[in-house]
Amino acid sequence: MRQNQKGFSLVELIIVIAIMAVLIGVLAPQYLKYVNNARVTTDMRNASEIARMIDATMSGTQGTLAAGTISGAGGTAVSNVDNLTALPYSELKRDAVWNITITQGIGVTEITLDSVRIYPGEGDNNPYYAAYYQH
Repeated sequence: MRQNQKGFSLVELIIVIAIMAVLIGVLAPQYLKYVNNARVTTDMRNASEIARMIDATMSGTQGTLAAGTISGAGGTAVSNVDNLTALPYSELKRDAVWNITITQGIGVTEITLDSVRIYPGEGDNNPYYAAYYQH
């Protein structure tokens, strides 16, 4: 008989590896869904923050901010809006293009991200949320 048995047997190691593979197989999709949903939520919050900054700039300049569209991918410089020096990068798709529609006397009326409306709209009523949020 062996007196000194150190370590694990091959069967024990294979069982542990199999259990870990099953856990990873079950948990990985849930983790990826969680990360995707966090990115969608961040983009929606960024759109709301952009609208708030533009509306604040319009009220601070008595509506002299020109109506029209601010357009560009993340990192595009914005010079005529206080506290918004550049458009943020989309968390979901880094090269996505923002289009911000500004109406004189009203403020931001719509924001799209890669042609999907992201603002206005909250939760399930938001087309961006509906398109990319994974249940």
